[in-house]
Amino acid sequence: MTLDDFKTLTRQTLRDPEAAARWLMAQGWPMQARWMALVAAVAVSGVLAYVSSLAFPIPEGEEVPAMMGLGRQPLALAGMQSAAIVLGAGLMAGVGRMFGGHGRFEDALLLTVWIEVMLLMVQLAQIVLSLALPALAGLLGILAVALFLWLTVQFTKALHGFTSGPKVLLVMFATLLAMGFVLSFFAASLGLLPEMPQ
Repeated sequence: MTLDDFKTLTRQTLRDPEAAARWLMAQGWPMQARWMALVAAVAVSGVLAYVSSLAFPIPEGEEVPAMMGLGRQPLALAGMQSAAIVLGAGLMAGVGRMFGGHGRFEDALLLTVWIEVMLLMVQLAQIVLSLALPALAGLLGILAVALFLWLTVQFTKALHGFTSGPKVLLVMFATLLAMGFVLSFFAASLGLLPEMPQ
């Protein structure tokens, strides 16, 4: 992919995400290239998180939130993001097929990596704006969440041939709730959750 292709795909993703998803899937890139794209995306994300943690340090004496603490451990953050992207791709492909879709994991992985790339551009803009206009940087954080949900719904439709965005969104929320319940159960059984006060 050339720089011009990258710019064109970025613009098309914002204008017509389903068409952008179909273009990505039609390229027929080998699985090795898709895994390499995943590694590159999470590596850049880890670097941006580390730069952000240096540019906006936590004042002395204040408790450091767990996620912000990960910003100073880019390798751990990259590992967690890689696992989250692969899990997200598996759910995008698997749950969609349960509802009659025909998408493949290989394509789902490519699409979830591209969503991560789009979010990285928002994250970079957020870091730059935080230095000049902190209030707008906060709005970009909200925009990133909205962009993630919108692209995930549109890409899932393109992956499986679905036509109803609201139904995809509903199933996506139900899947997230189910995954949250399962993960919290395992975390509790492993003693990773704090004990409730008596």
